[in-house]
Amino acid sequence: MDKTRALTLAGLVACTQLSGCFFVFIPGSLIAKAGDAITGAEGDHCVPTAAKVGDQIMLPGGSTGTIKSLSGTTSRCKDEARPIRARIE
Repeated sequence: MDKTRALTLAGLVACTQLSGCFFVFIPGSLIAKAGDAITGAEGDHCVPTAAKVGDQIMLPGGSTGTIKSLSGTTSRCKDEARPIRARIE
């Protein structure tokens, strides 16, 4: 059982003993969008640190795109060779 399920189960057991609890589930995607709105970060692609706005880059599907903006390093980019988040058109 993963950690999230174990914590959820423990919370439910505790709530039955406390005569009720309220849970509010906030999806991770909503939190990510709120963070992007605050920081101004944008884009769904990860690019190398040497990438610059205006560069042509190969996309995973085999097509090419132009980098329109760079938003800095992010935990969304798991590949160490491509740590920068970018908006590509």
